[in-house]
Amino acid sequence: MRTLLLLFLLSLLVLPLSAEGSELGPKYCGEVKKTAGIVREENFDRKAGPSVLVIRVEGVISSWTKQYVTRALEEAARRGVPLLVELNTPGGLADVSTDIVIAISRSKVPVIGYVVDKWAESAGTLILMSTHVAAMQPGTIIGSLQPISYDPTTGRYMPVNDSKIINPIIKTLCEHGGSKGRNTTAMVRFVLFNDNYGAEEAVRYNIIDFVAASREELIRKVNGLTIAVYGEERVRLELNGSYEILDMSLSERILSVLSDPLISGLLLSIGTIALIFSIVSANLPGMALGALLLIVGLLGSGLNPNIASLALIGLGALLLFIELNTPGFGIIGGVGIIMIALGVVILPAVPGIDGFTASPEYMNRLLLYVYAMGIAAGAVTAFVSYKVIKAKMAQPYLWRFEGARGEAVDDISPNKPGFVIVEGEYWKAVSEEEIKKGEDVEVIEKVGAVLRVRRAKK
Repeated sequence: MRTLLLLFLLSLLVLPLSAEGSELGPKYCGEVKKTAGIVREENFDRKAGPSVLVIRVEGVISSWTKQYVTRALEEAARRGVPLLVELNTPGGLADVSTDIVIAISRSKVPVIGYVVDKWAESAGTLILMSTHVAAMQPGTIIGSLQPISYDPTTGRYMPVNDSKIINPIIKTLCEHGGSKGRNTTAMVRFVLFNDNYGAEEAVRYNIIDFVAASREELIRKVNGLTIAVYGEERVRLELNGSYEILDMSLSERILSVLSDPLISGLLLSIGTIALIFSIVSANLPGMALGALLLIVGLLGSGLNPNIASLALIGLGALLLFIELNTPGFGIIGGVGIIMIALGVVILPAVPGIDGFTASPEYMNRLLLYVYAMGIAAGAVTAFVSYKVIKAKMAQPYLWRFEGARGEAVDDISPNKPGFVIVEGEYWKAVSEEEIKKGEDVEVIEKVGAVLRVRRAKK
């Protein structure tokens, strides 16, 4: 009896810790209807293929990820092909990830999420759960979706337990993951208990659809599937195994590098210190450089790219104006040029992102103009700076008589000194040759108060 009772109590303790047999999913998500994802039907509305568009999301998920994924979704829709999103990320910003989830769920083309290399933790798991088809490489893991707060200046992480933050994340998983037919209990546990799963576990618990060792194998496995997308429209995947990788744009690459917590934290710290000391010492070039580092650091920490772009362009124009009206070494103008160029480069080129964005065609033309103006302004600034530095470093000297020209006031001979007028002044002069009164003379050297002169050459 004791043994049976002990086993019963243990089962009560173990049961809630599993993704199976728990009421967590229904408790937090309710009854979620499957409206998207893989459907077991032969009928379909249209086809997608024959190739696949591939993007790779690595590193910290930030504003660049949203820009990259949104651009890829639009390109895939334009071509009428499915999008394969390869994930290898420790996570990132919650609001950006939520925007990506919504964009994927509203996509008119099937989106395949694929965890590669190492992991797709936290925000990466959130994105994976929203894809129409979810897959993992053997050896990869997903999970740990509890939100955290991060201080980029100190590098400290703090778990967030506020229900106002946790509950919206759970509901996002319920709506966008549950609608794909995924295990709601497992998704809730990702947030509440930071559960992690390997590839085979995730398939067993109905968290993902496939385990595939390579991109090519995954494409073969999804070929022929019927996928329900936004609006419950059914799309049949007819693929020939080919794929094309959509690379990140220049602005996305810059934002990707800056989003590294170590880099953004370092830039914020240096920029803040430089700005404070420059303000105290009234050092304008230091203020300009500190402001640049501070804005770039904030950009890497999640500042809206549009706001950062406006700030950089506005401050850059102000610094160039100051440089034109203030003599200096060109540092202020140089920082201004860098600000303007960087501000234009990071401006998102996908219509509809964050309110005011430019079309790719307009951005391409604008970039050419900015690069041309930047190179020209940079060349002029560099030339002026070179001249200023050269003048500052030159050794100071008094005006010299050697080589100066004048006129003989008297007849001068080797044995007879006389007077000459040089630079409007009368000087006693000696010469080793005959010089007549009125002839032009050239000063050889000044010895005390006497000039040694010779007849000037015509």
